[in-house]
Amino acid sequence: MEYDKVLVLTDFSTYSNAAVTAAIDFAKKYDSKLTLLNVIRDATNLTFVLSDSEYHKLEKKFQTHANELFDKLETDIPELKEMGYERKIRIGTPYVSCLYEIDNGNYDLVFAGSHGRAGLRKVFMGSTAEKVLRRSPVSVFIIRI
Repeated sequence: MEYDKVLVLTDFSTYSNAAVTAAIDFAKKYDSKLTLLNVIRDATNLTFVLSDSEYHKLEKKFQTHANELFDKLETDIPELKEMGYERKIRIGTPYVSCLYEIDNGNYDLVFAGSHGRAGLRKVFMGSTAEKVLRRSPVSVFIIRI
C-alpha cells in the first residue's frame, strides 16, 4: 500500500505534537507528502454580539495566532520545516472540519493525538480524535504518550 498523502490533526498540544513527530518519521520512511491541519473552534454564537467586521477581525486574529503556533511547532520540531509540509487552518466544529478535509484532500492516512488540549477530560481518547476515528474513510493512527 502506498501512503502518498498523510494528514496530521493538530491542536498544538503535547499529544498532537507526538502525532506530528510520529507522522514525520512515517512520511520519511514512505516518502509521503505531509499536511498539518489545525481547526479553530467556530464561535458563531459571537455573531449575535459582534458586528460582521468585528467578527471577521476576530477570525483573522485566530488565524494569525494559529500561524504563530505553527511557527513555534517548527521551532520545537525542526525536522518539520526541513522536510516541508503544508499548513491548513479551518474554522468550524473540529471533528466535522477534520472529516471534511479528509474527504476532500485525498489522504491515505491520518495521524492524531489520543487527547487534545483538554487533556484527560475523556478517559481513553479525546472526543475529536474519537469521532474522526469512528467516521474516517481512511485509516487513522492514534498516538498515545
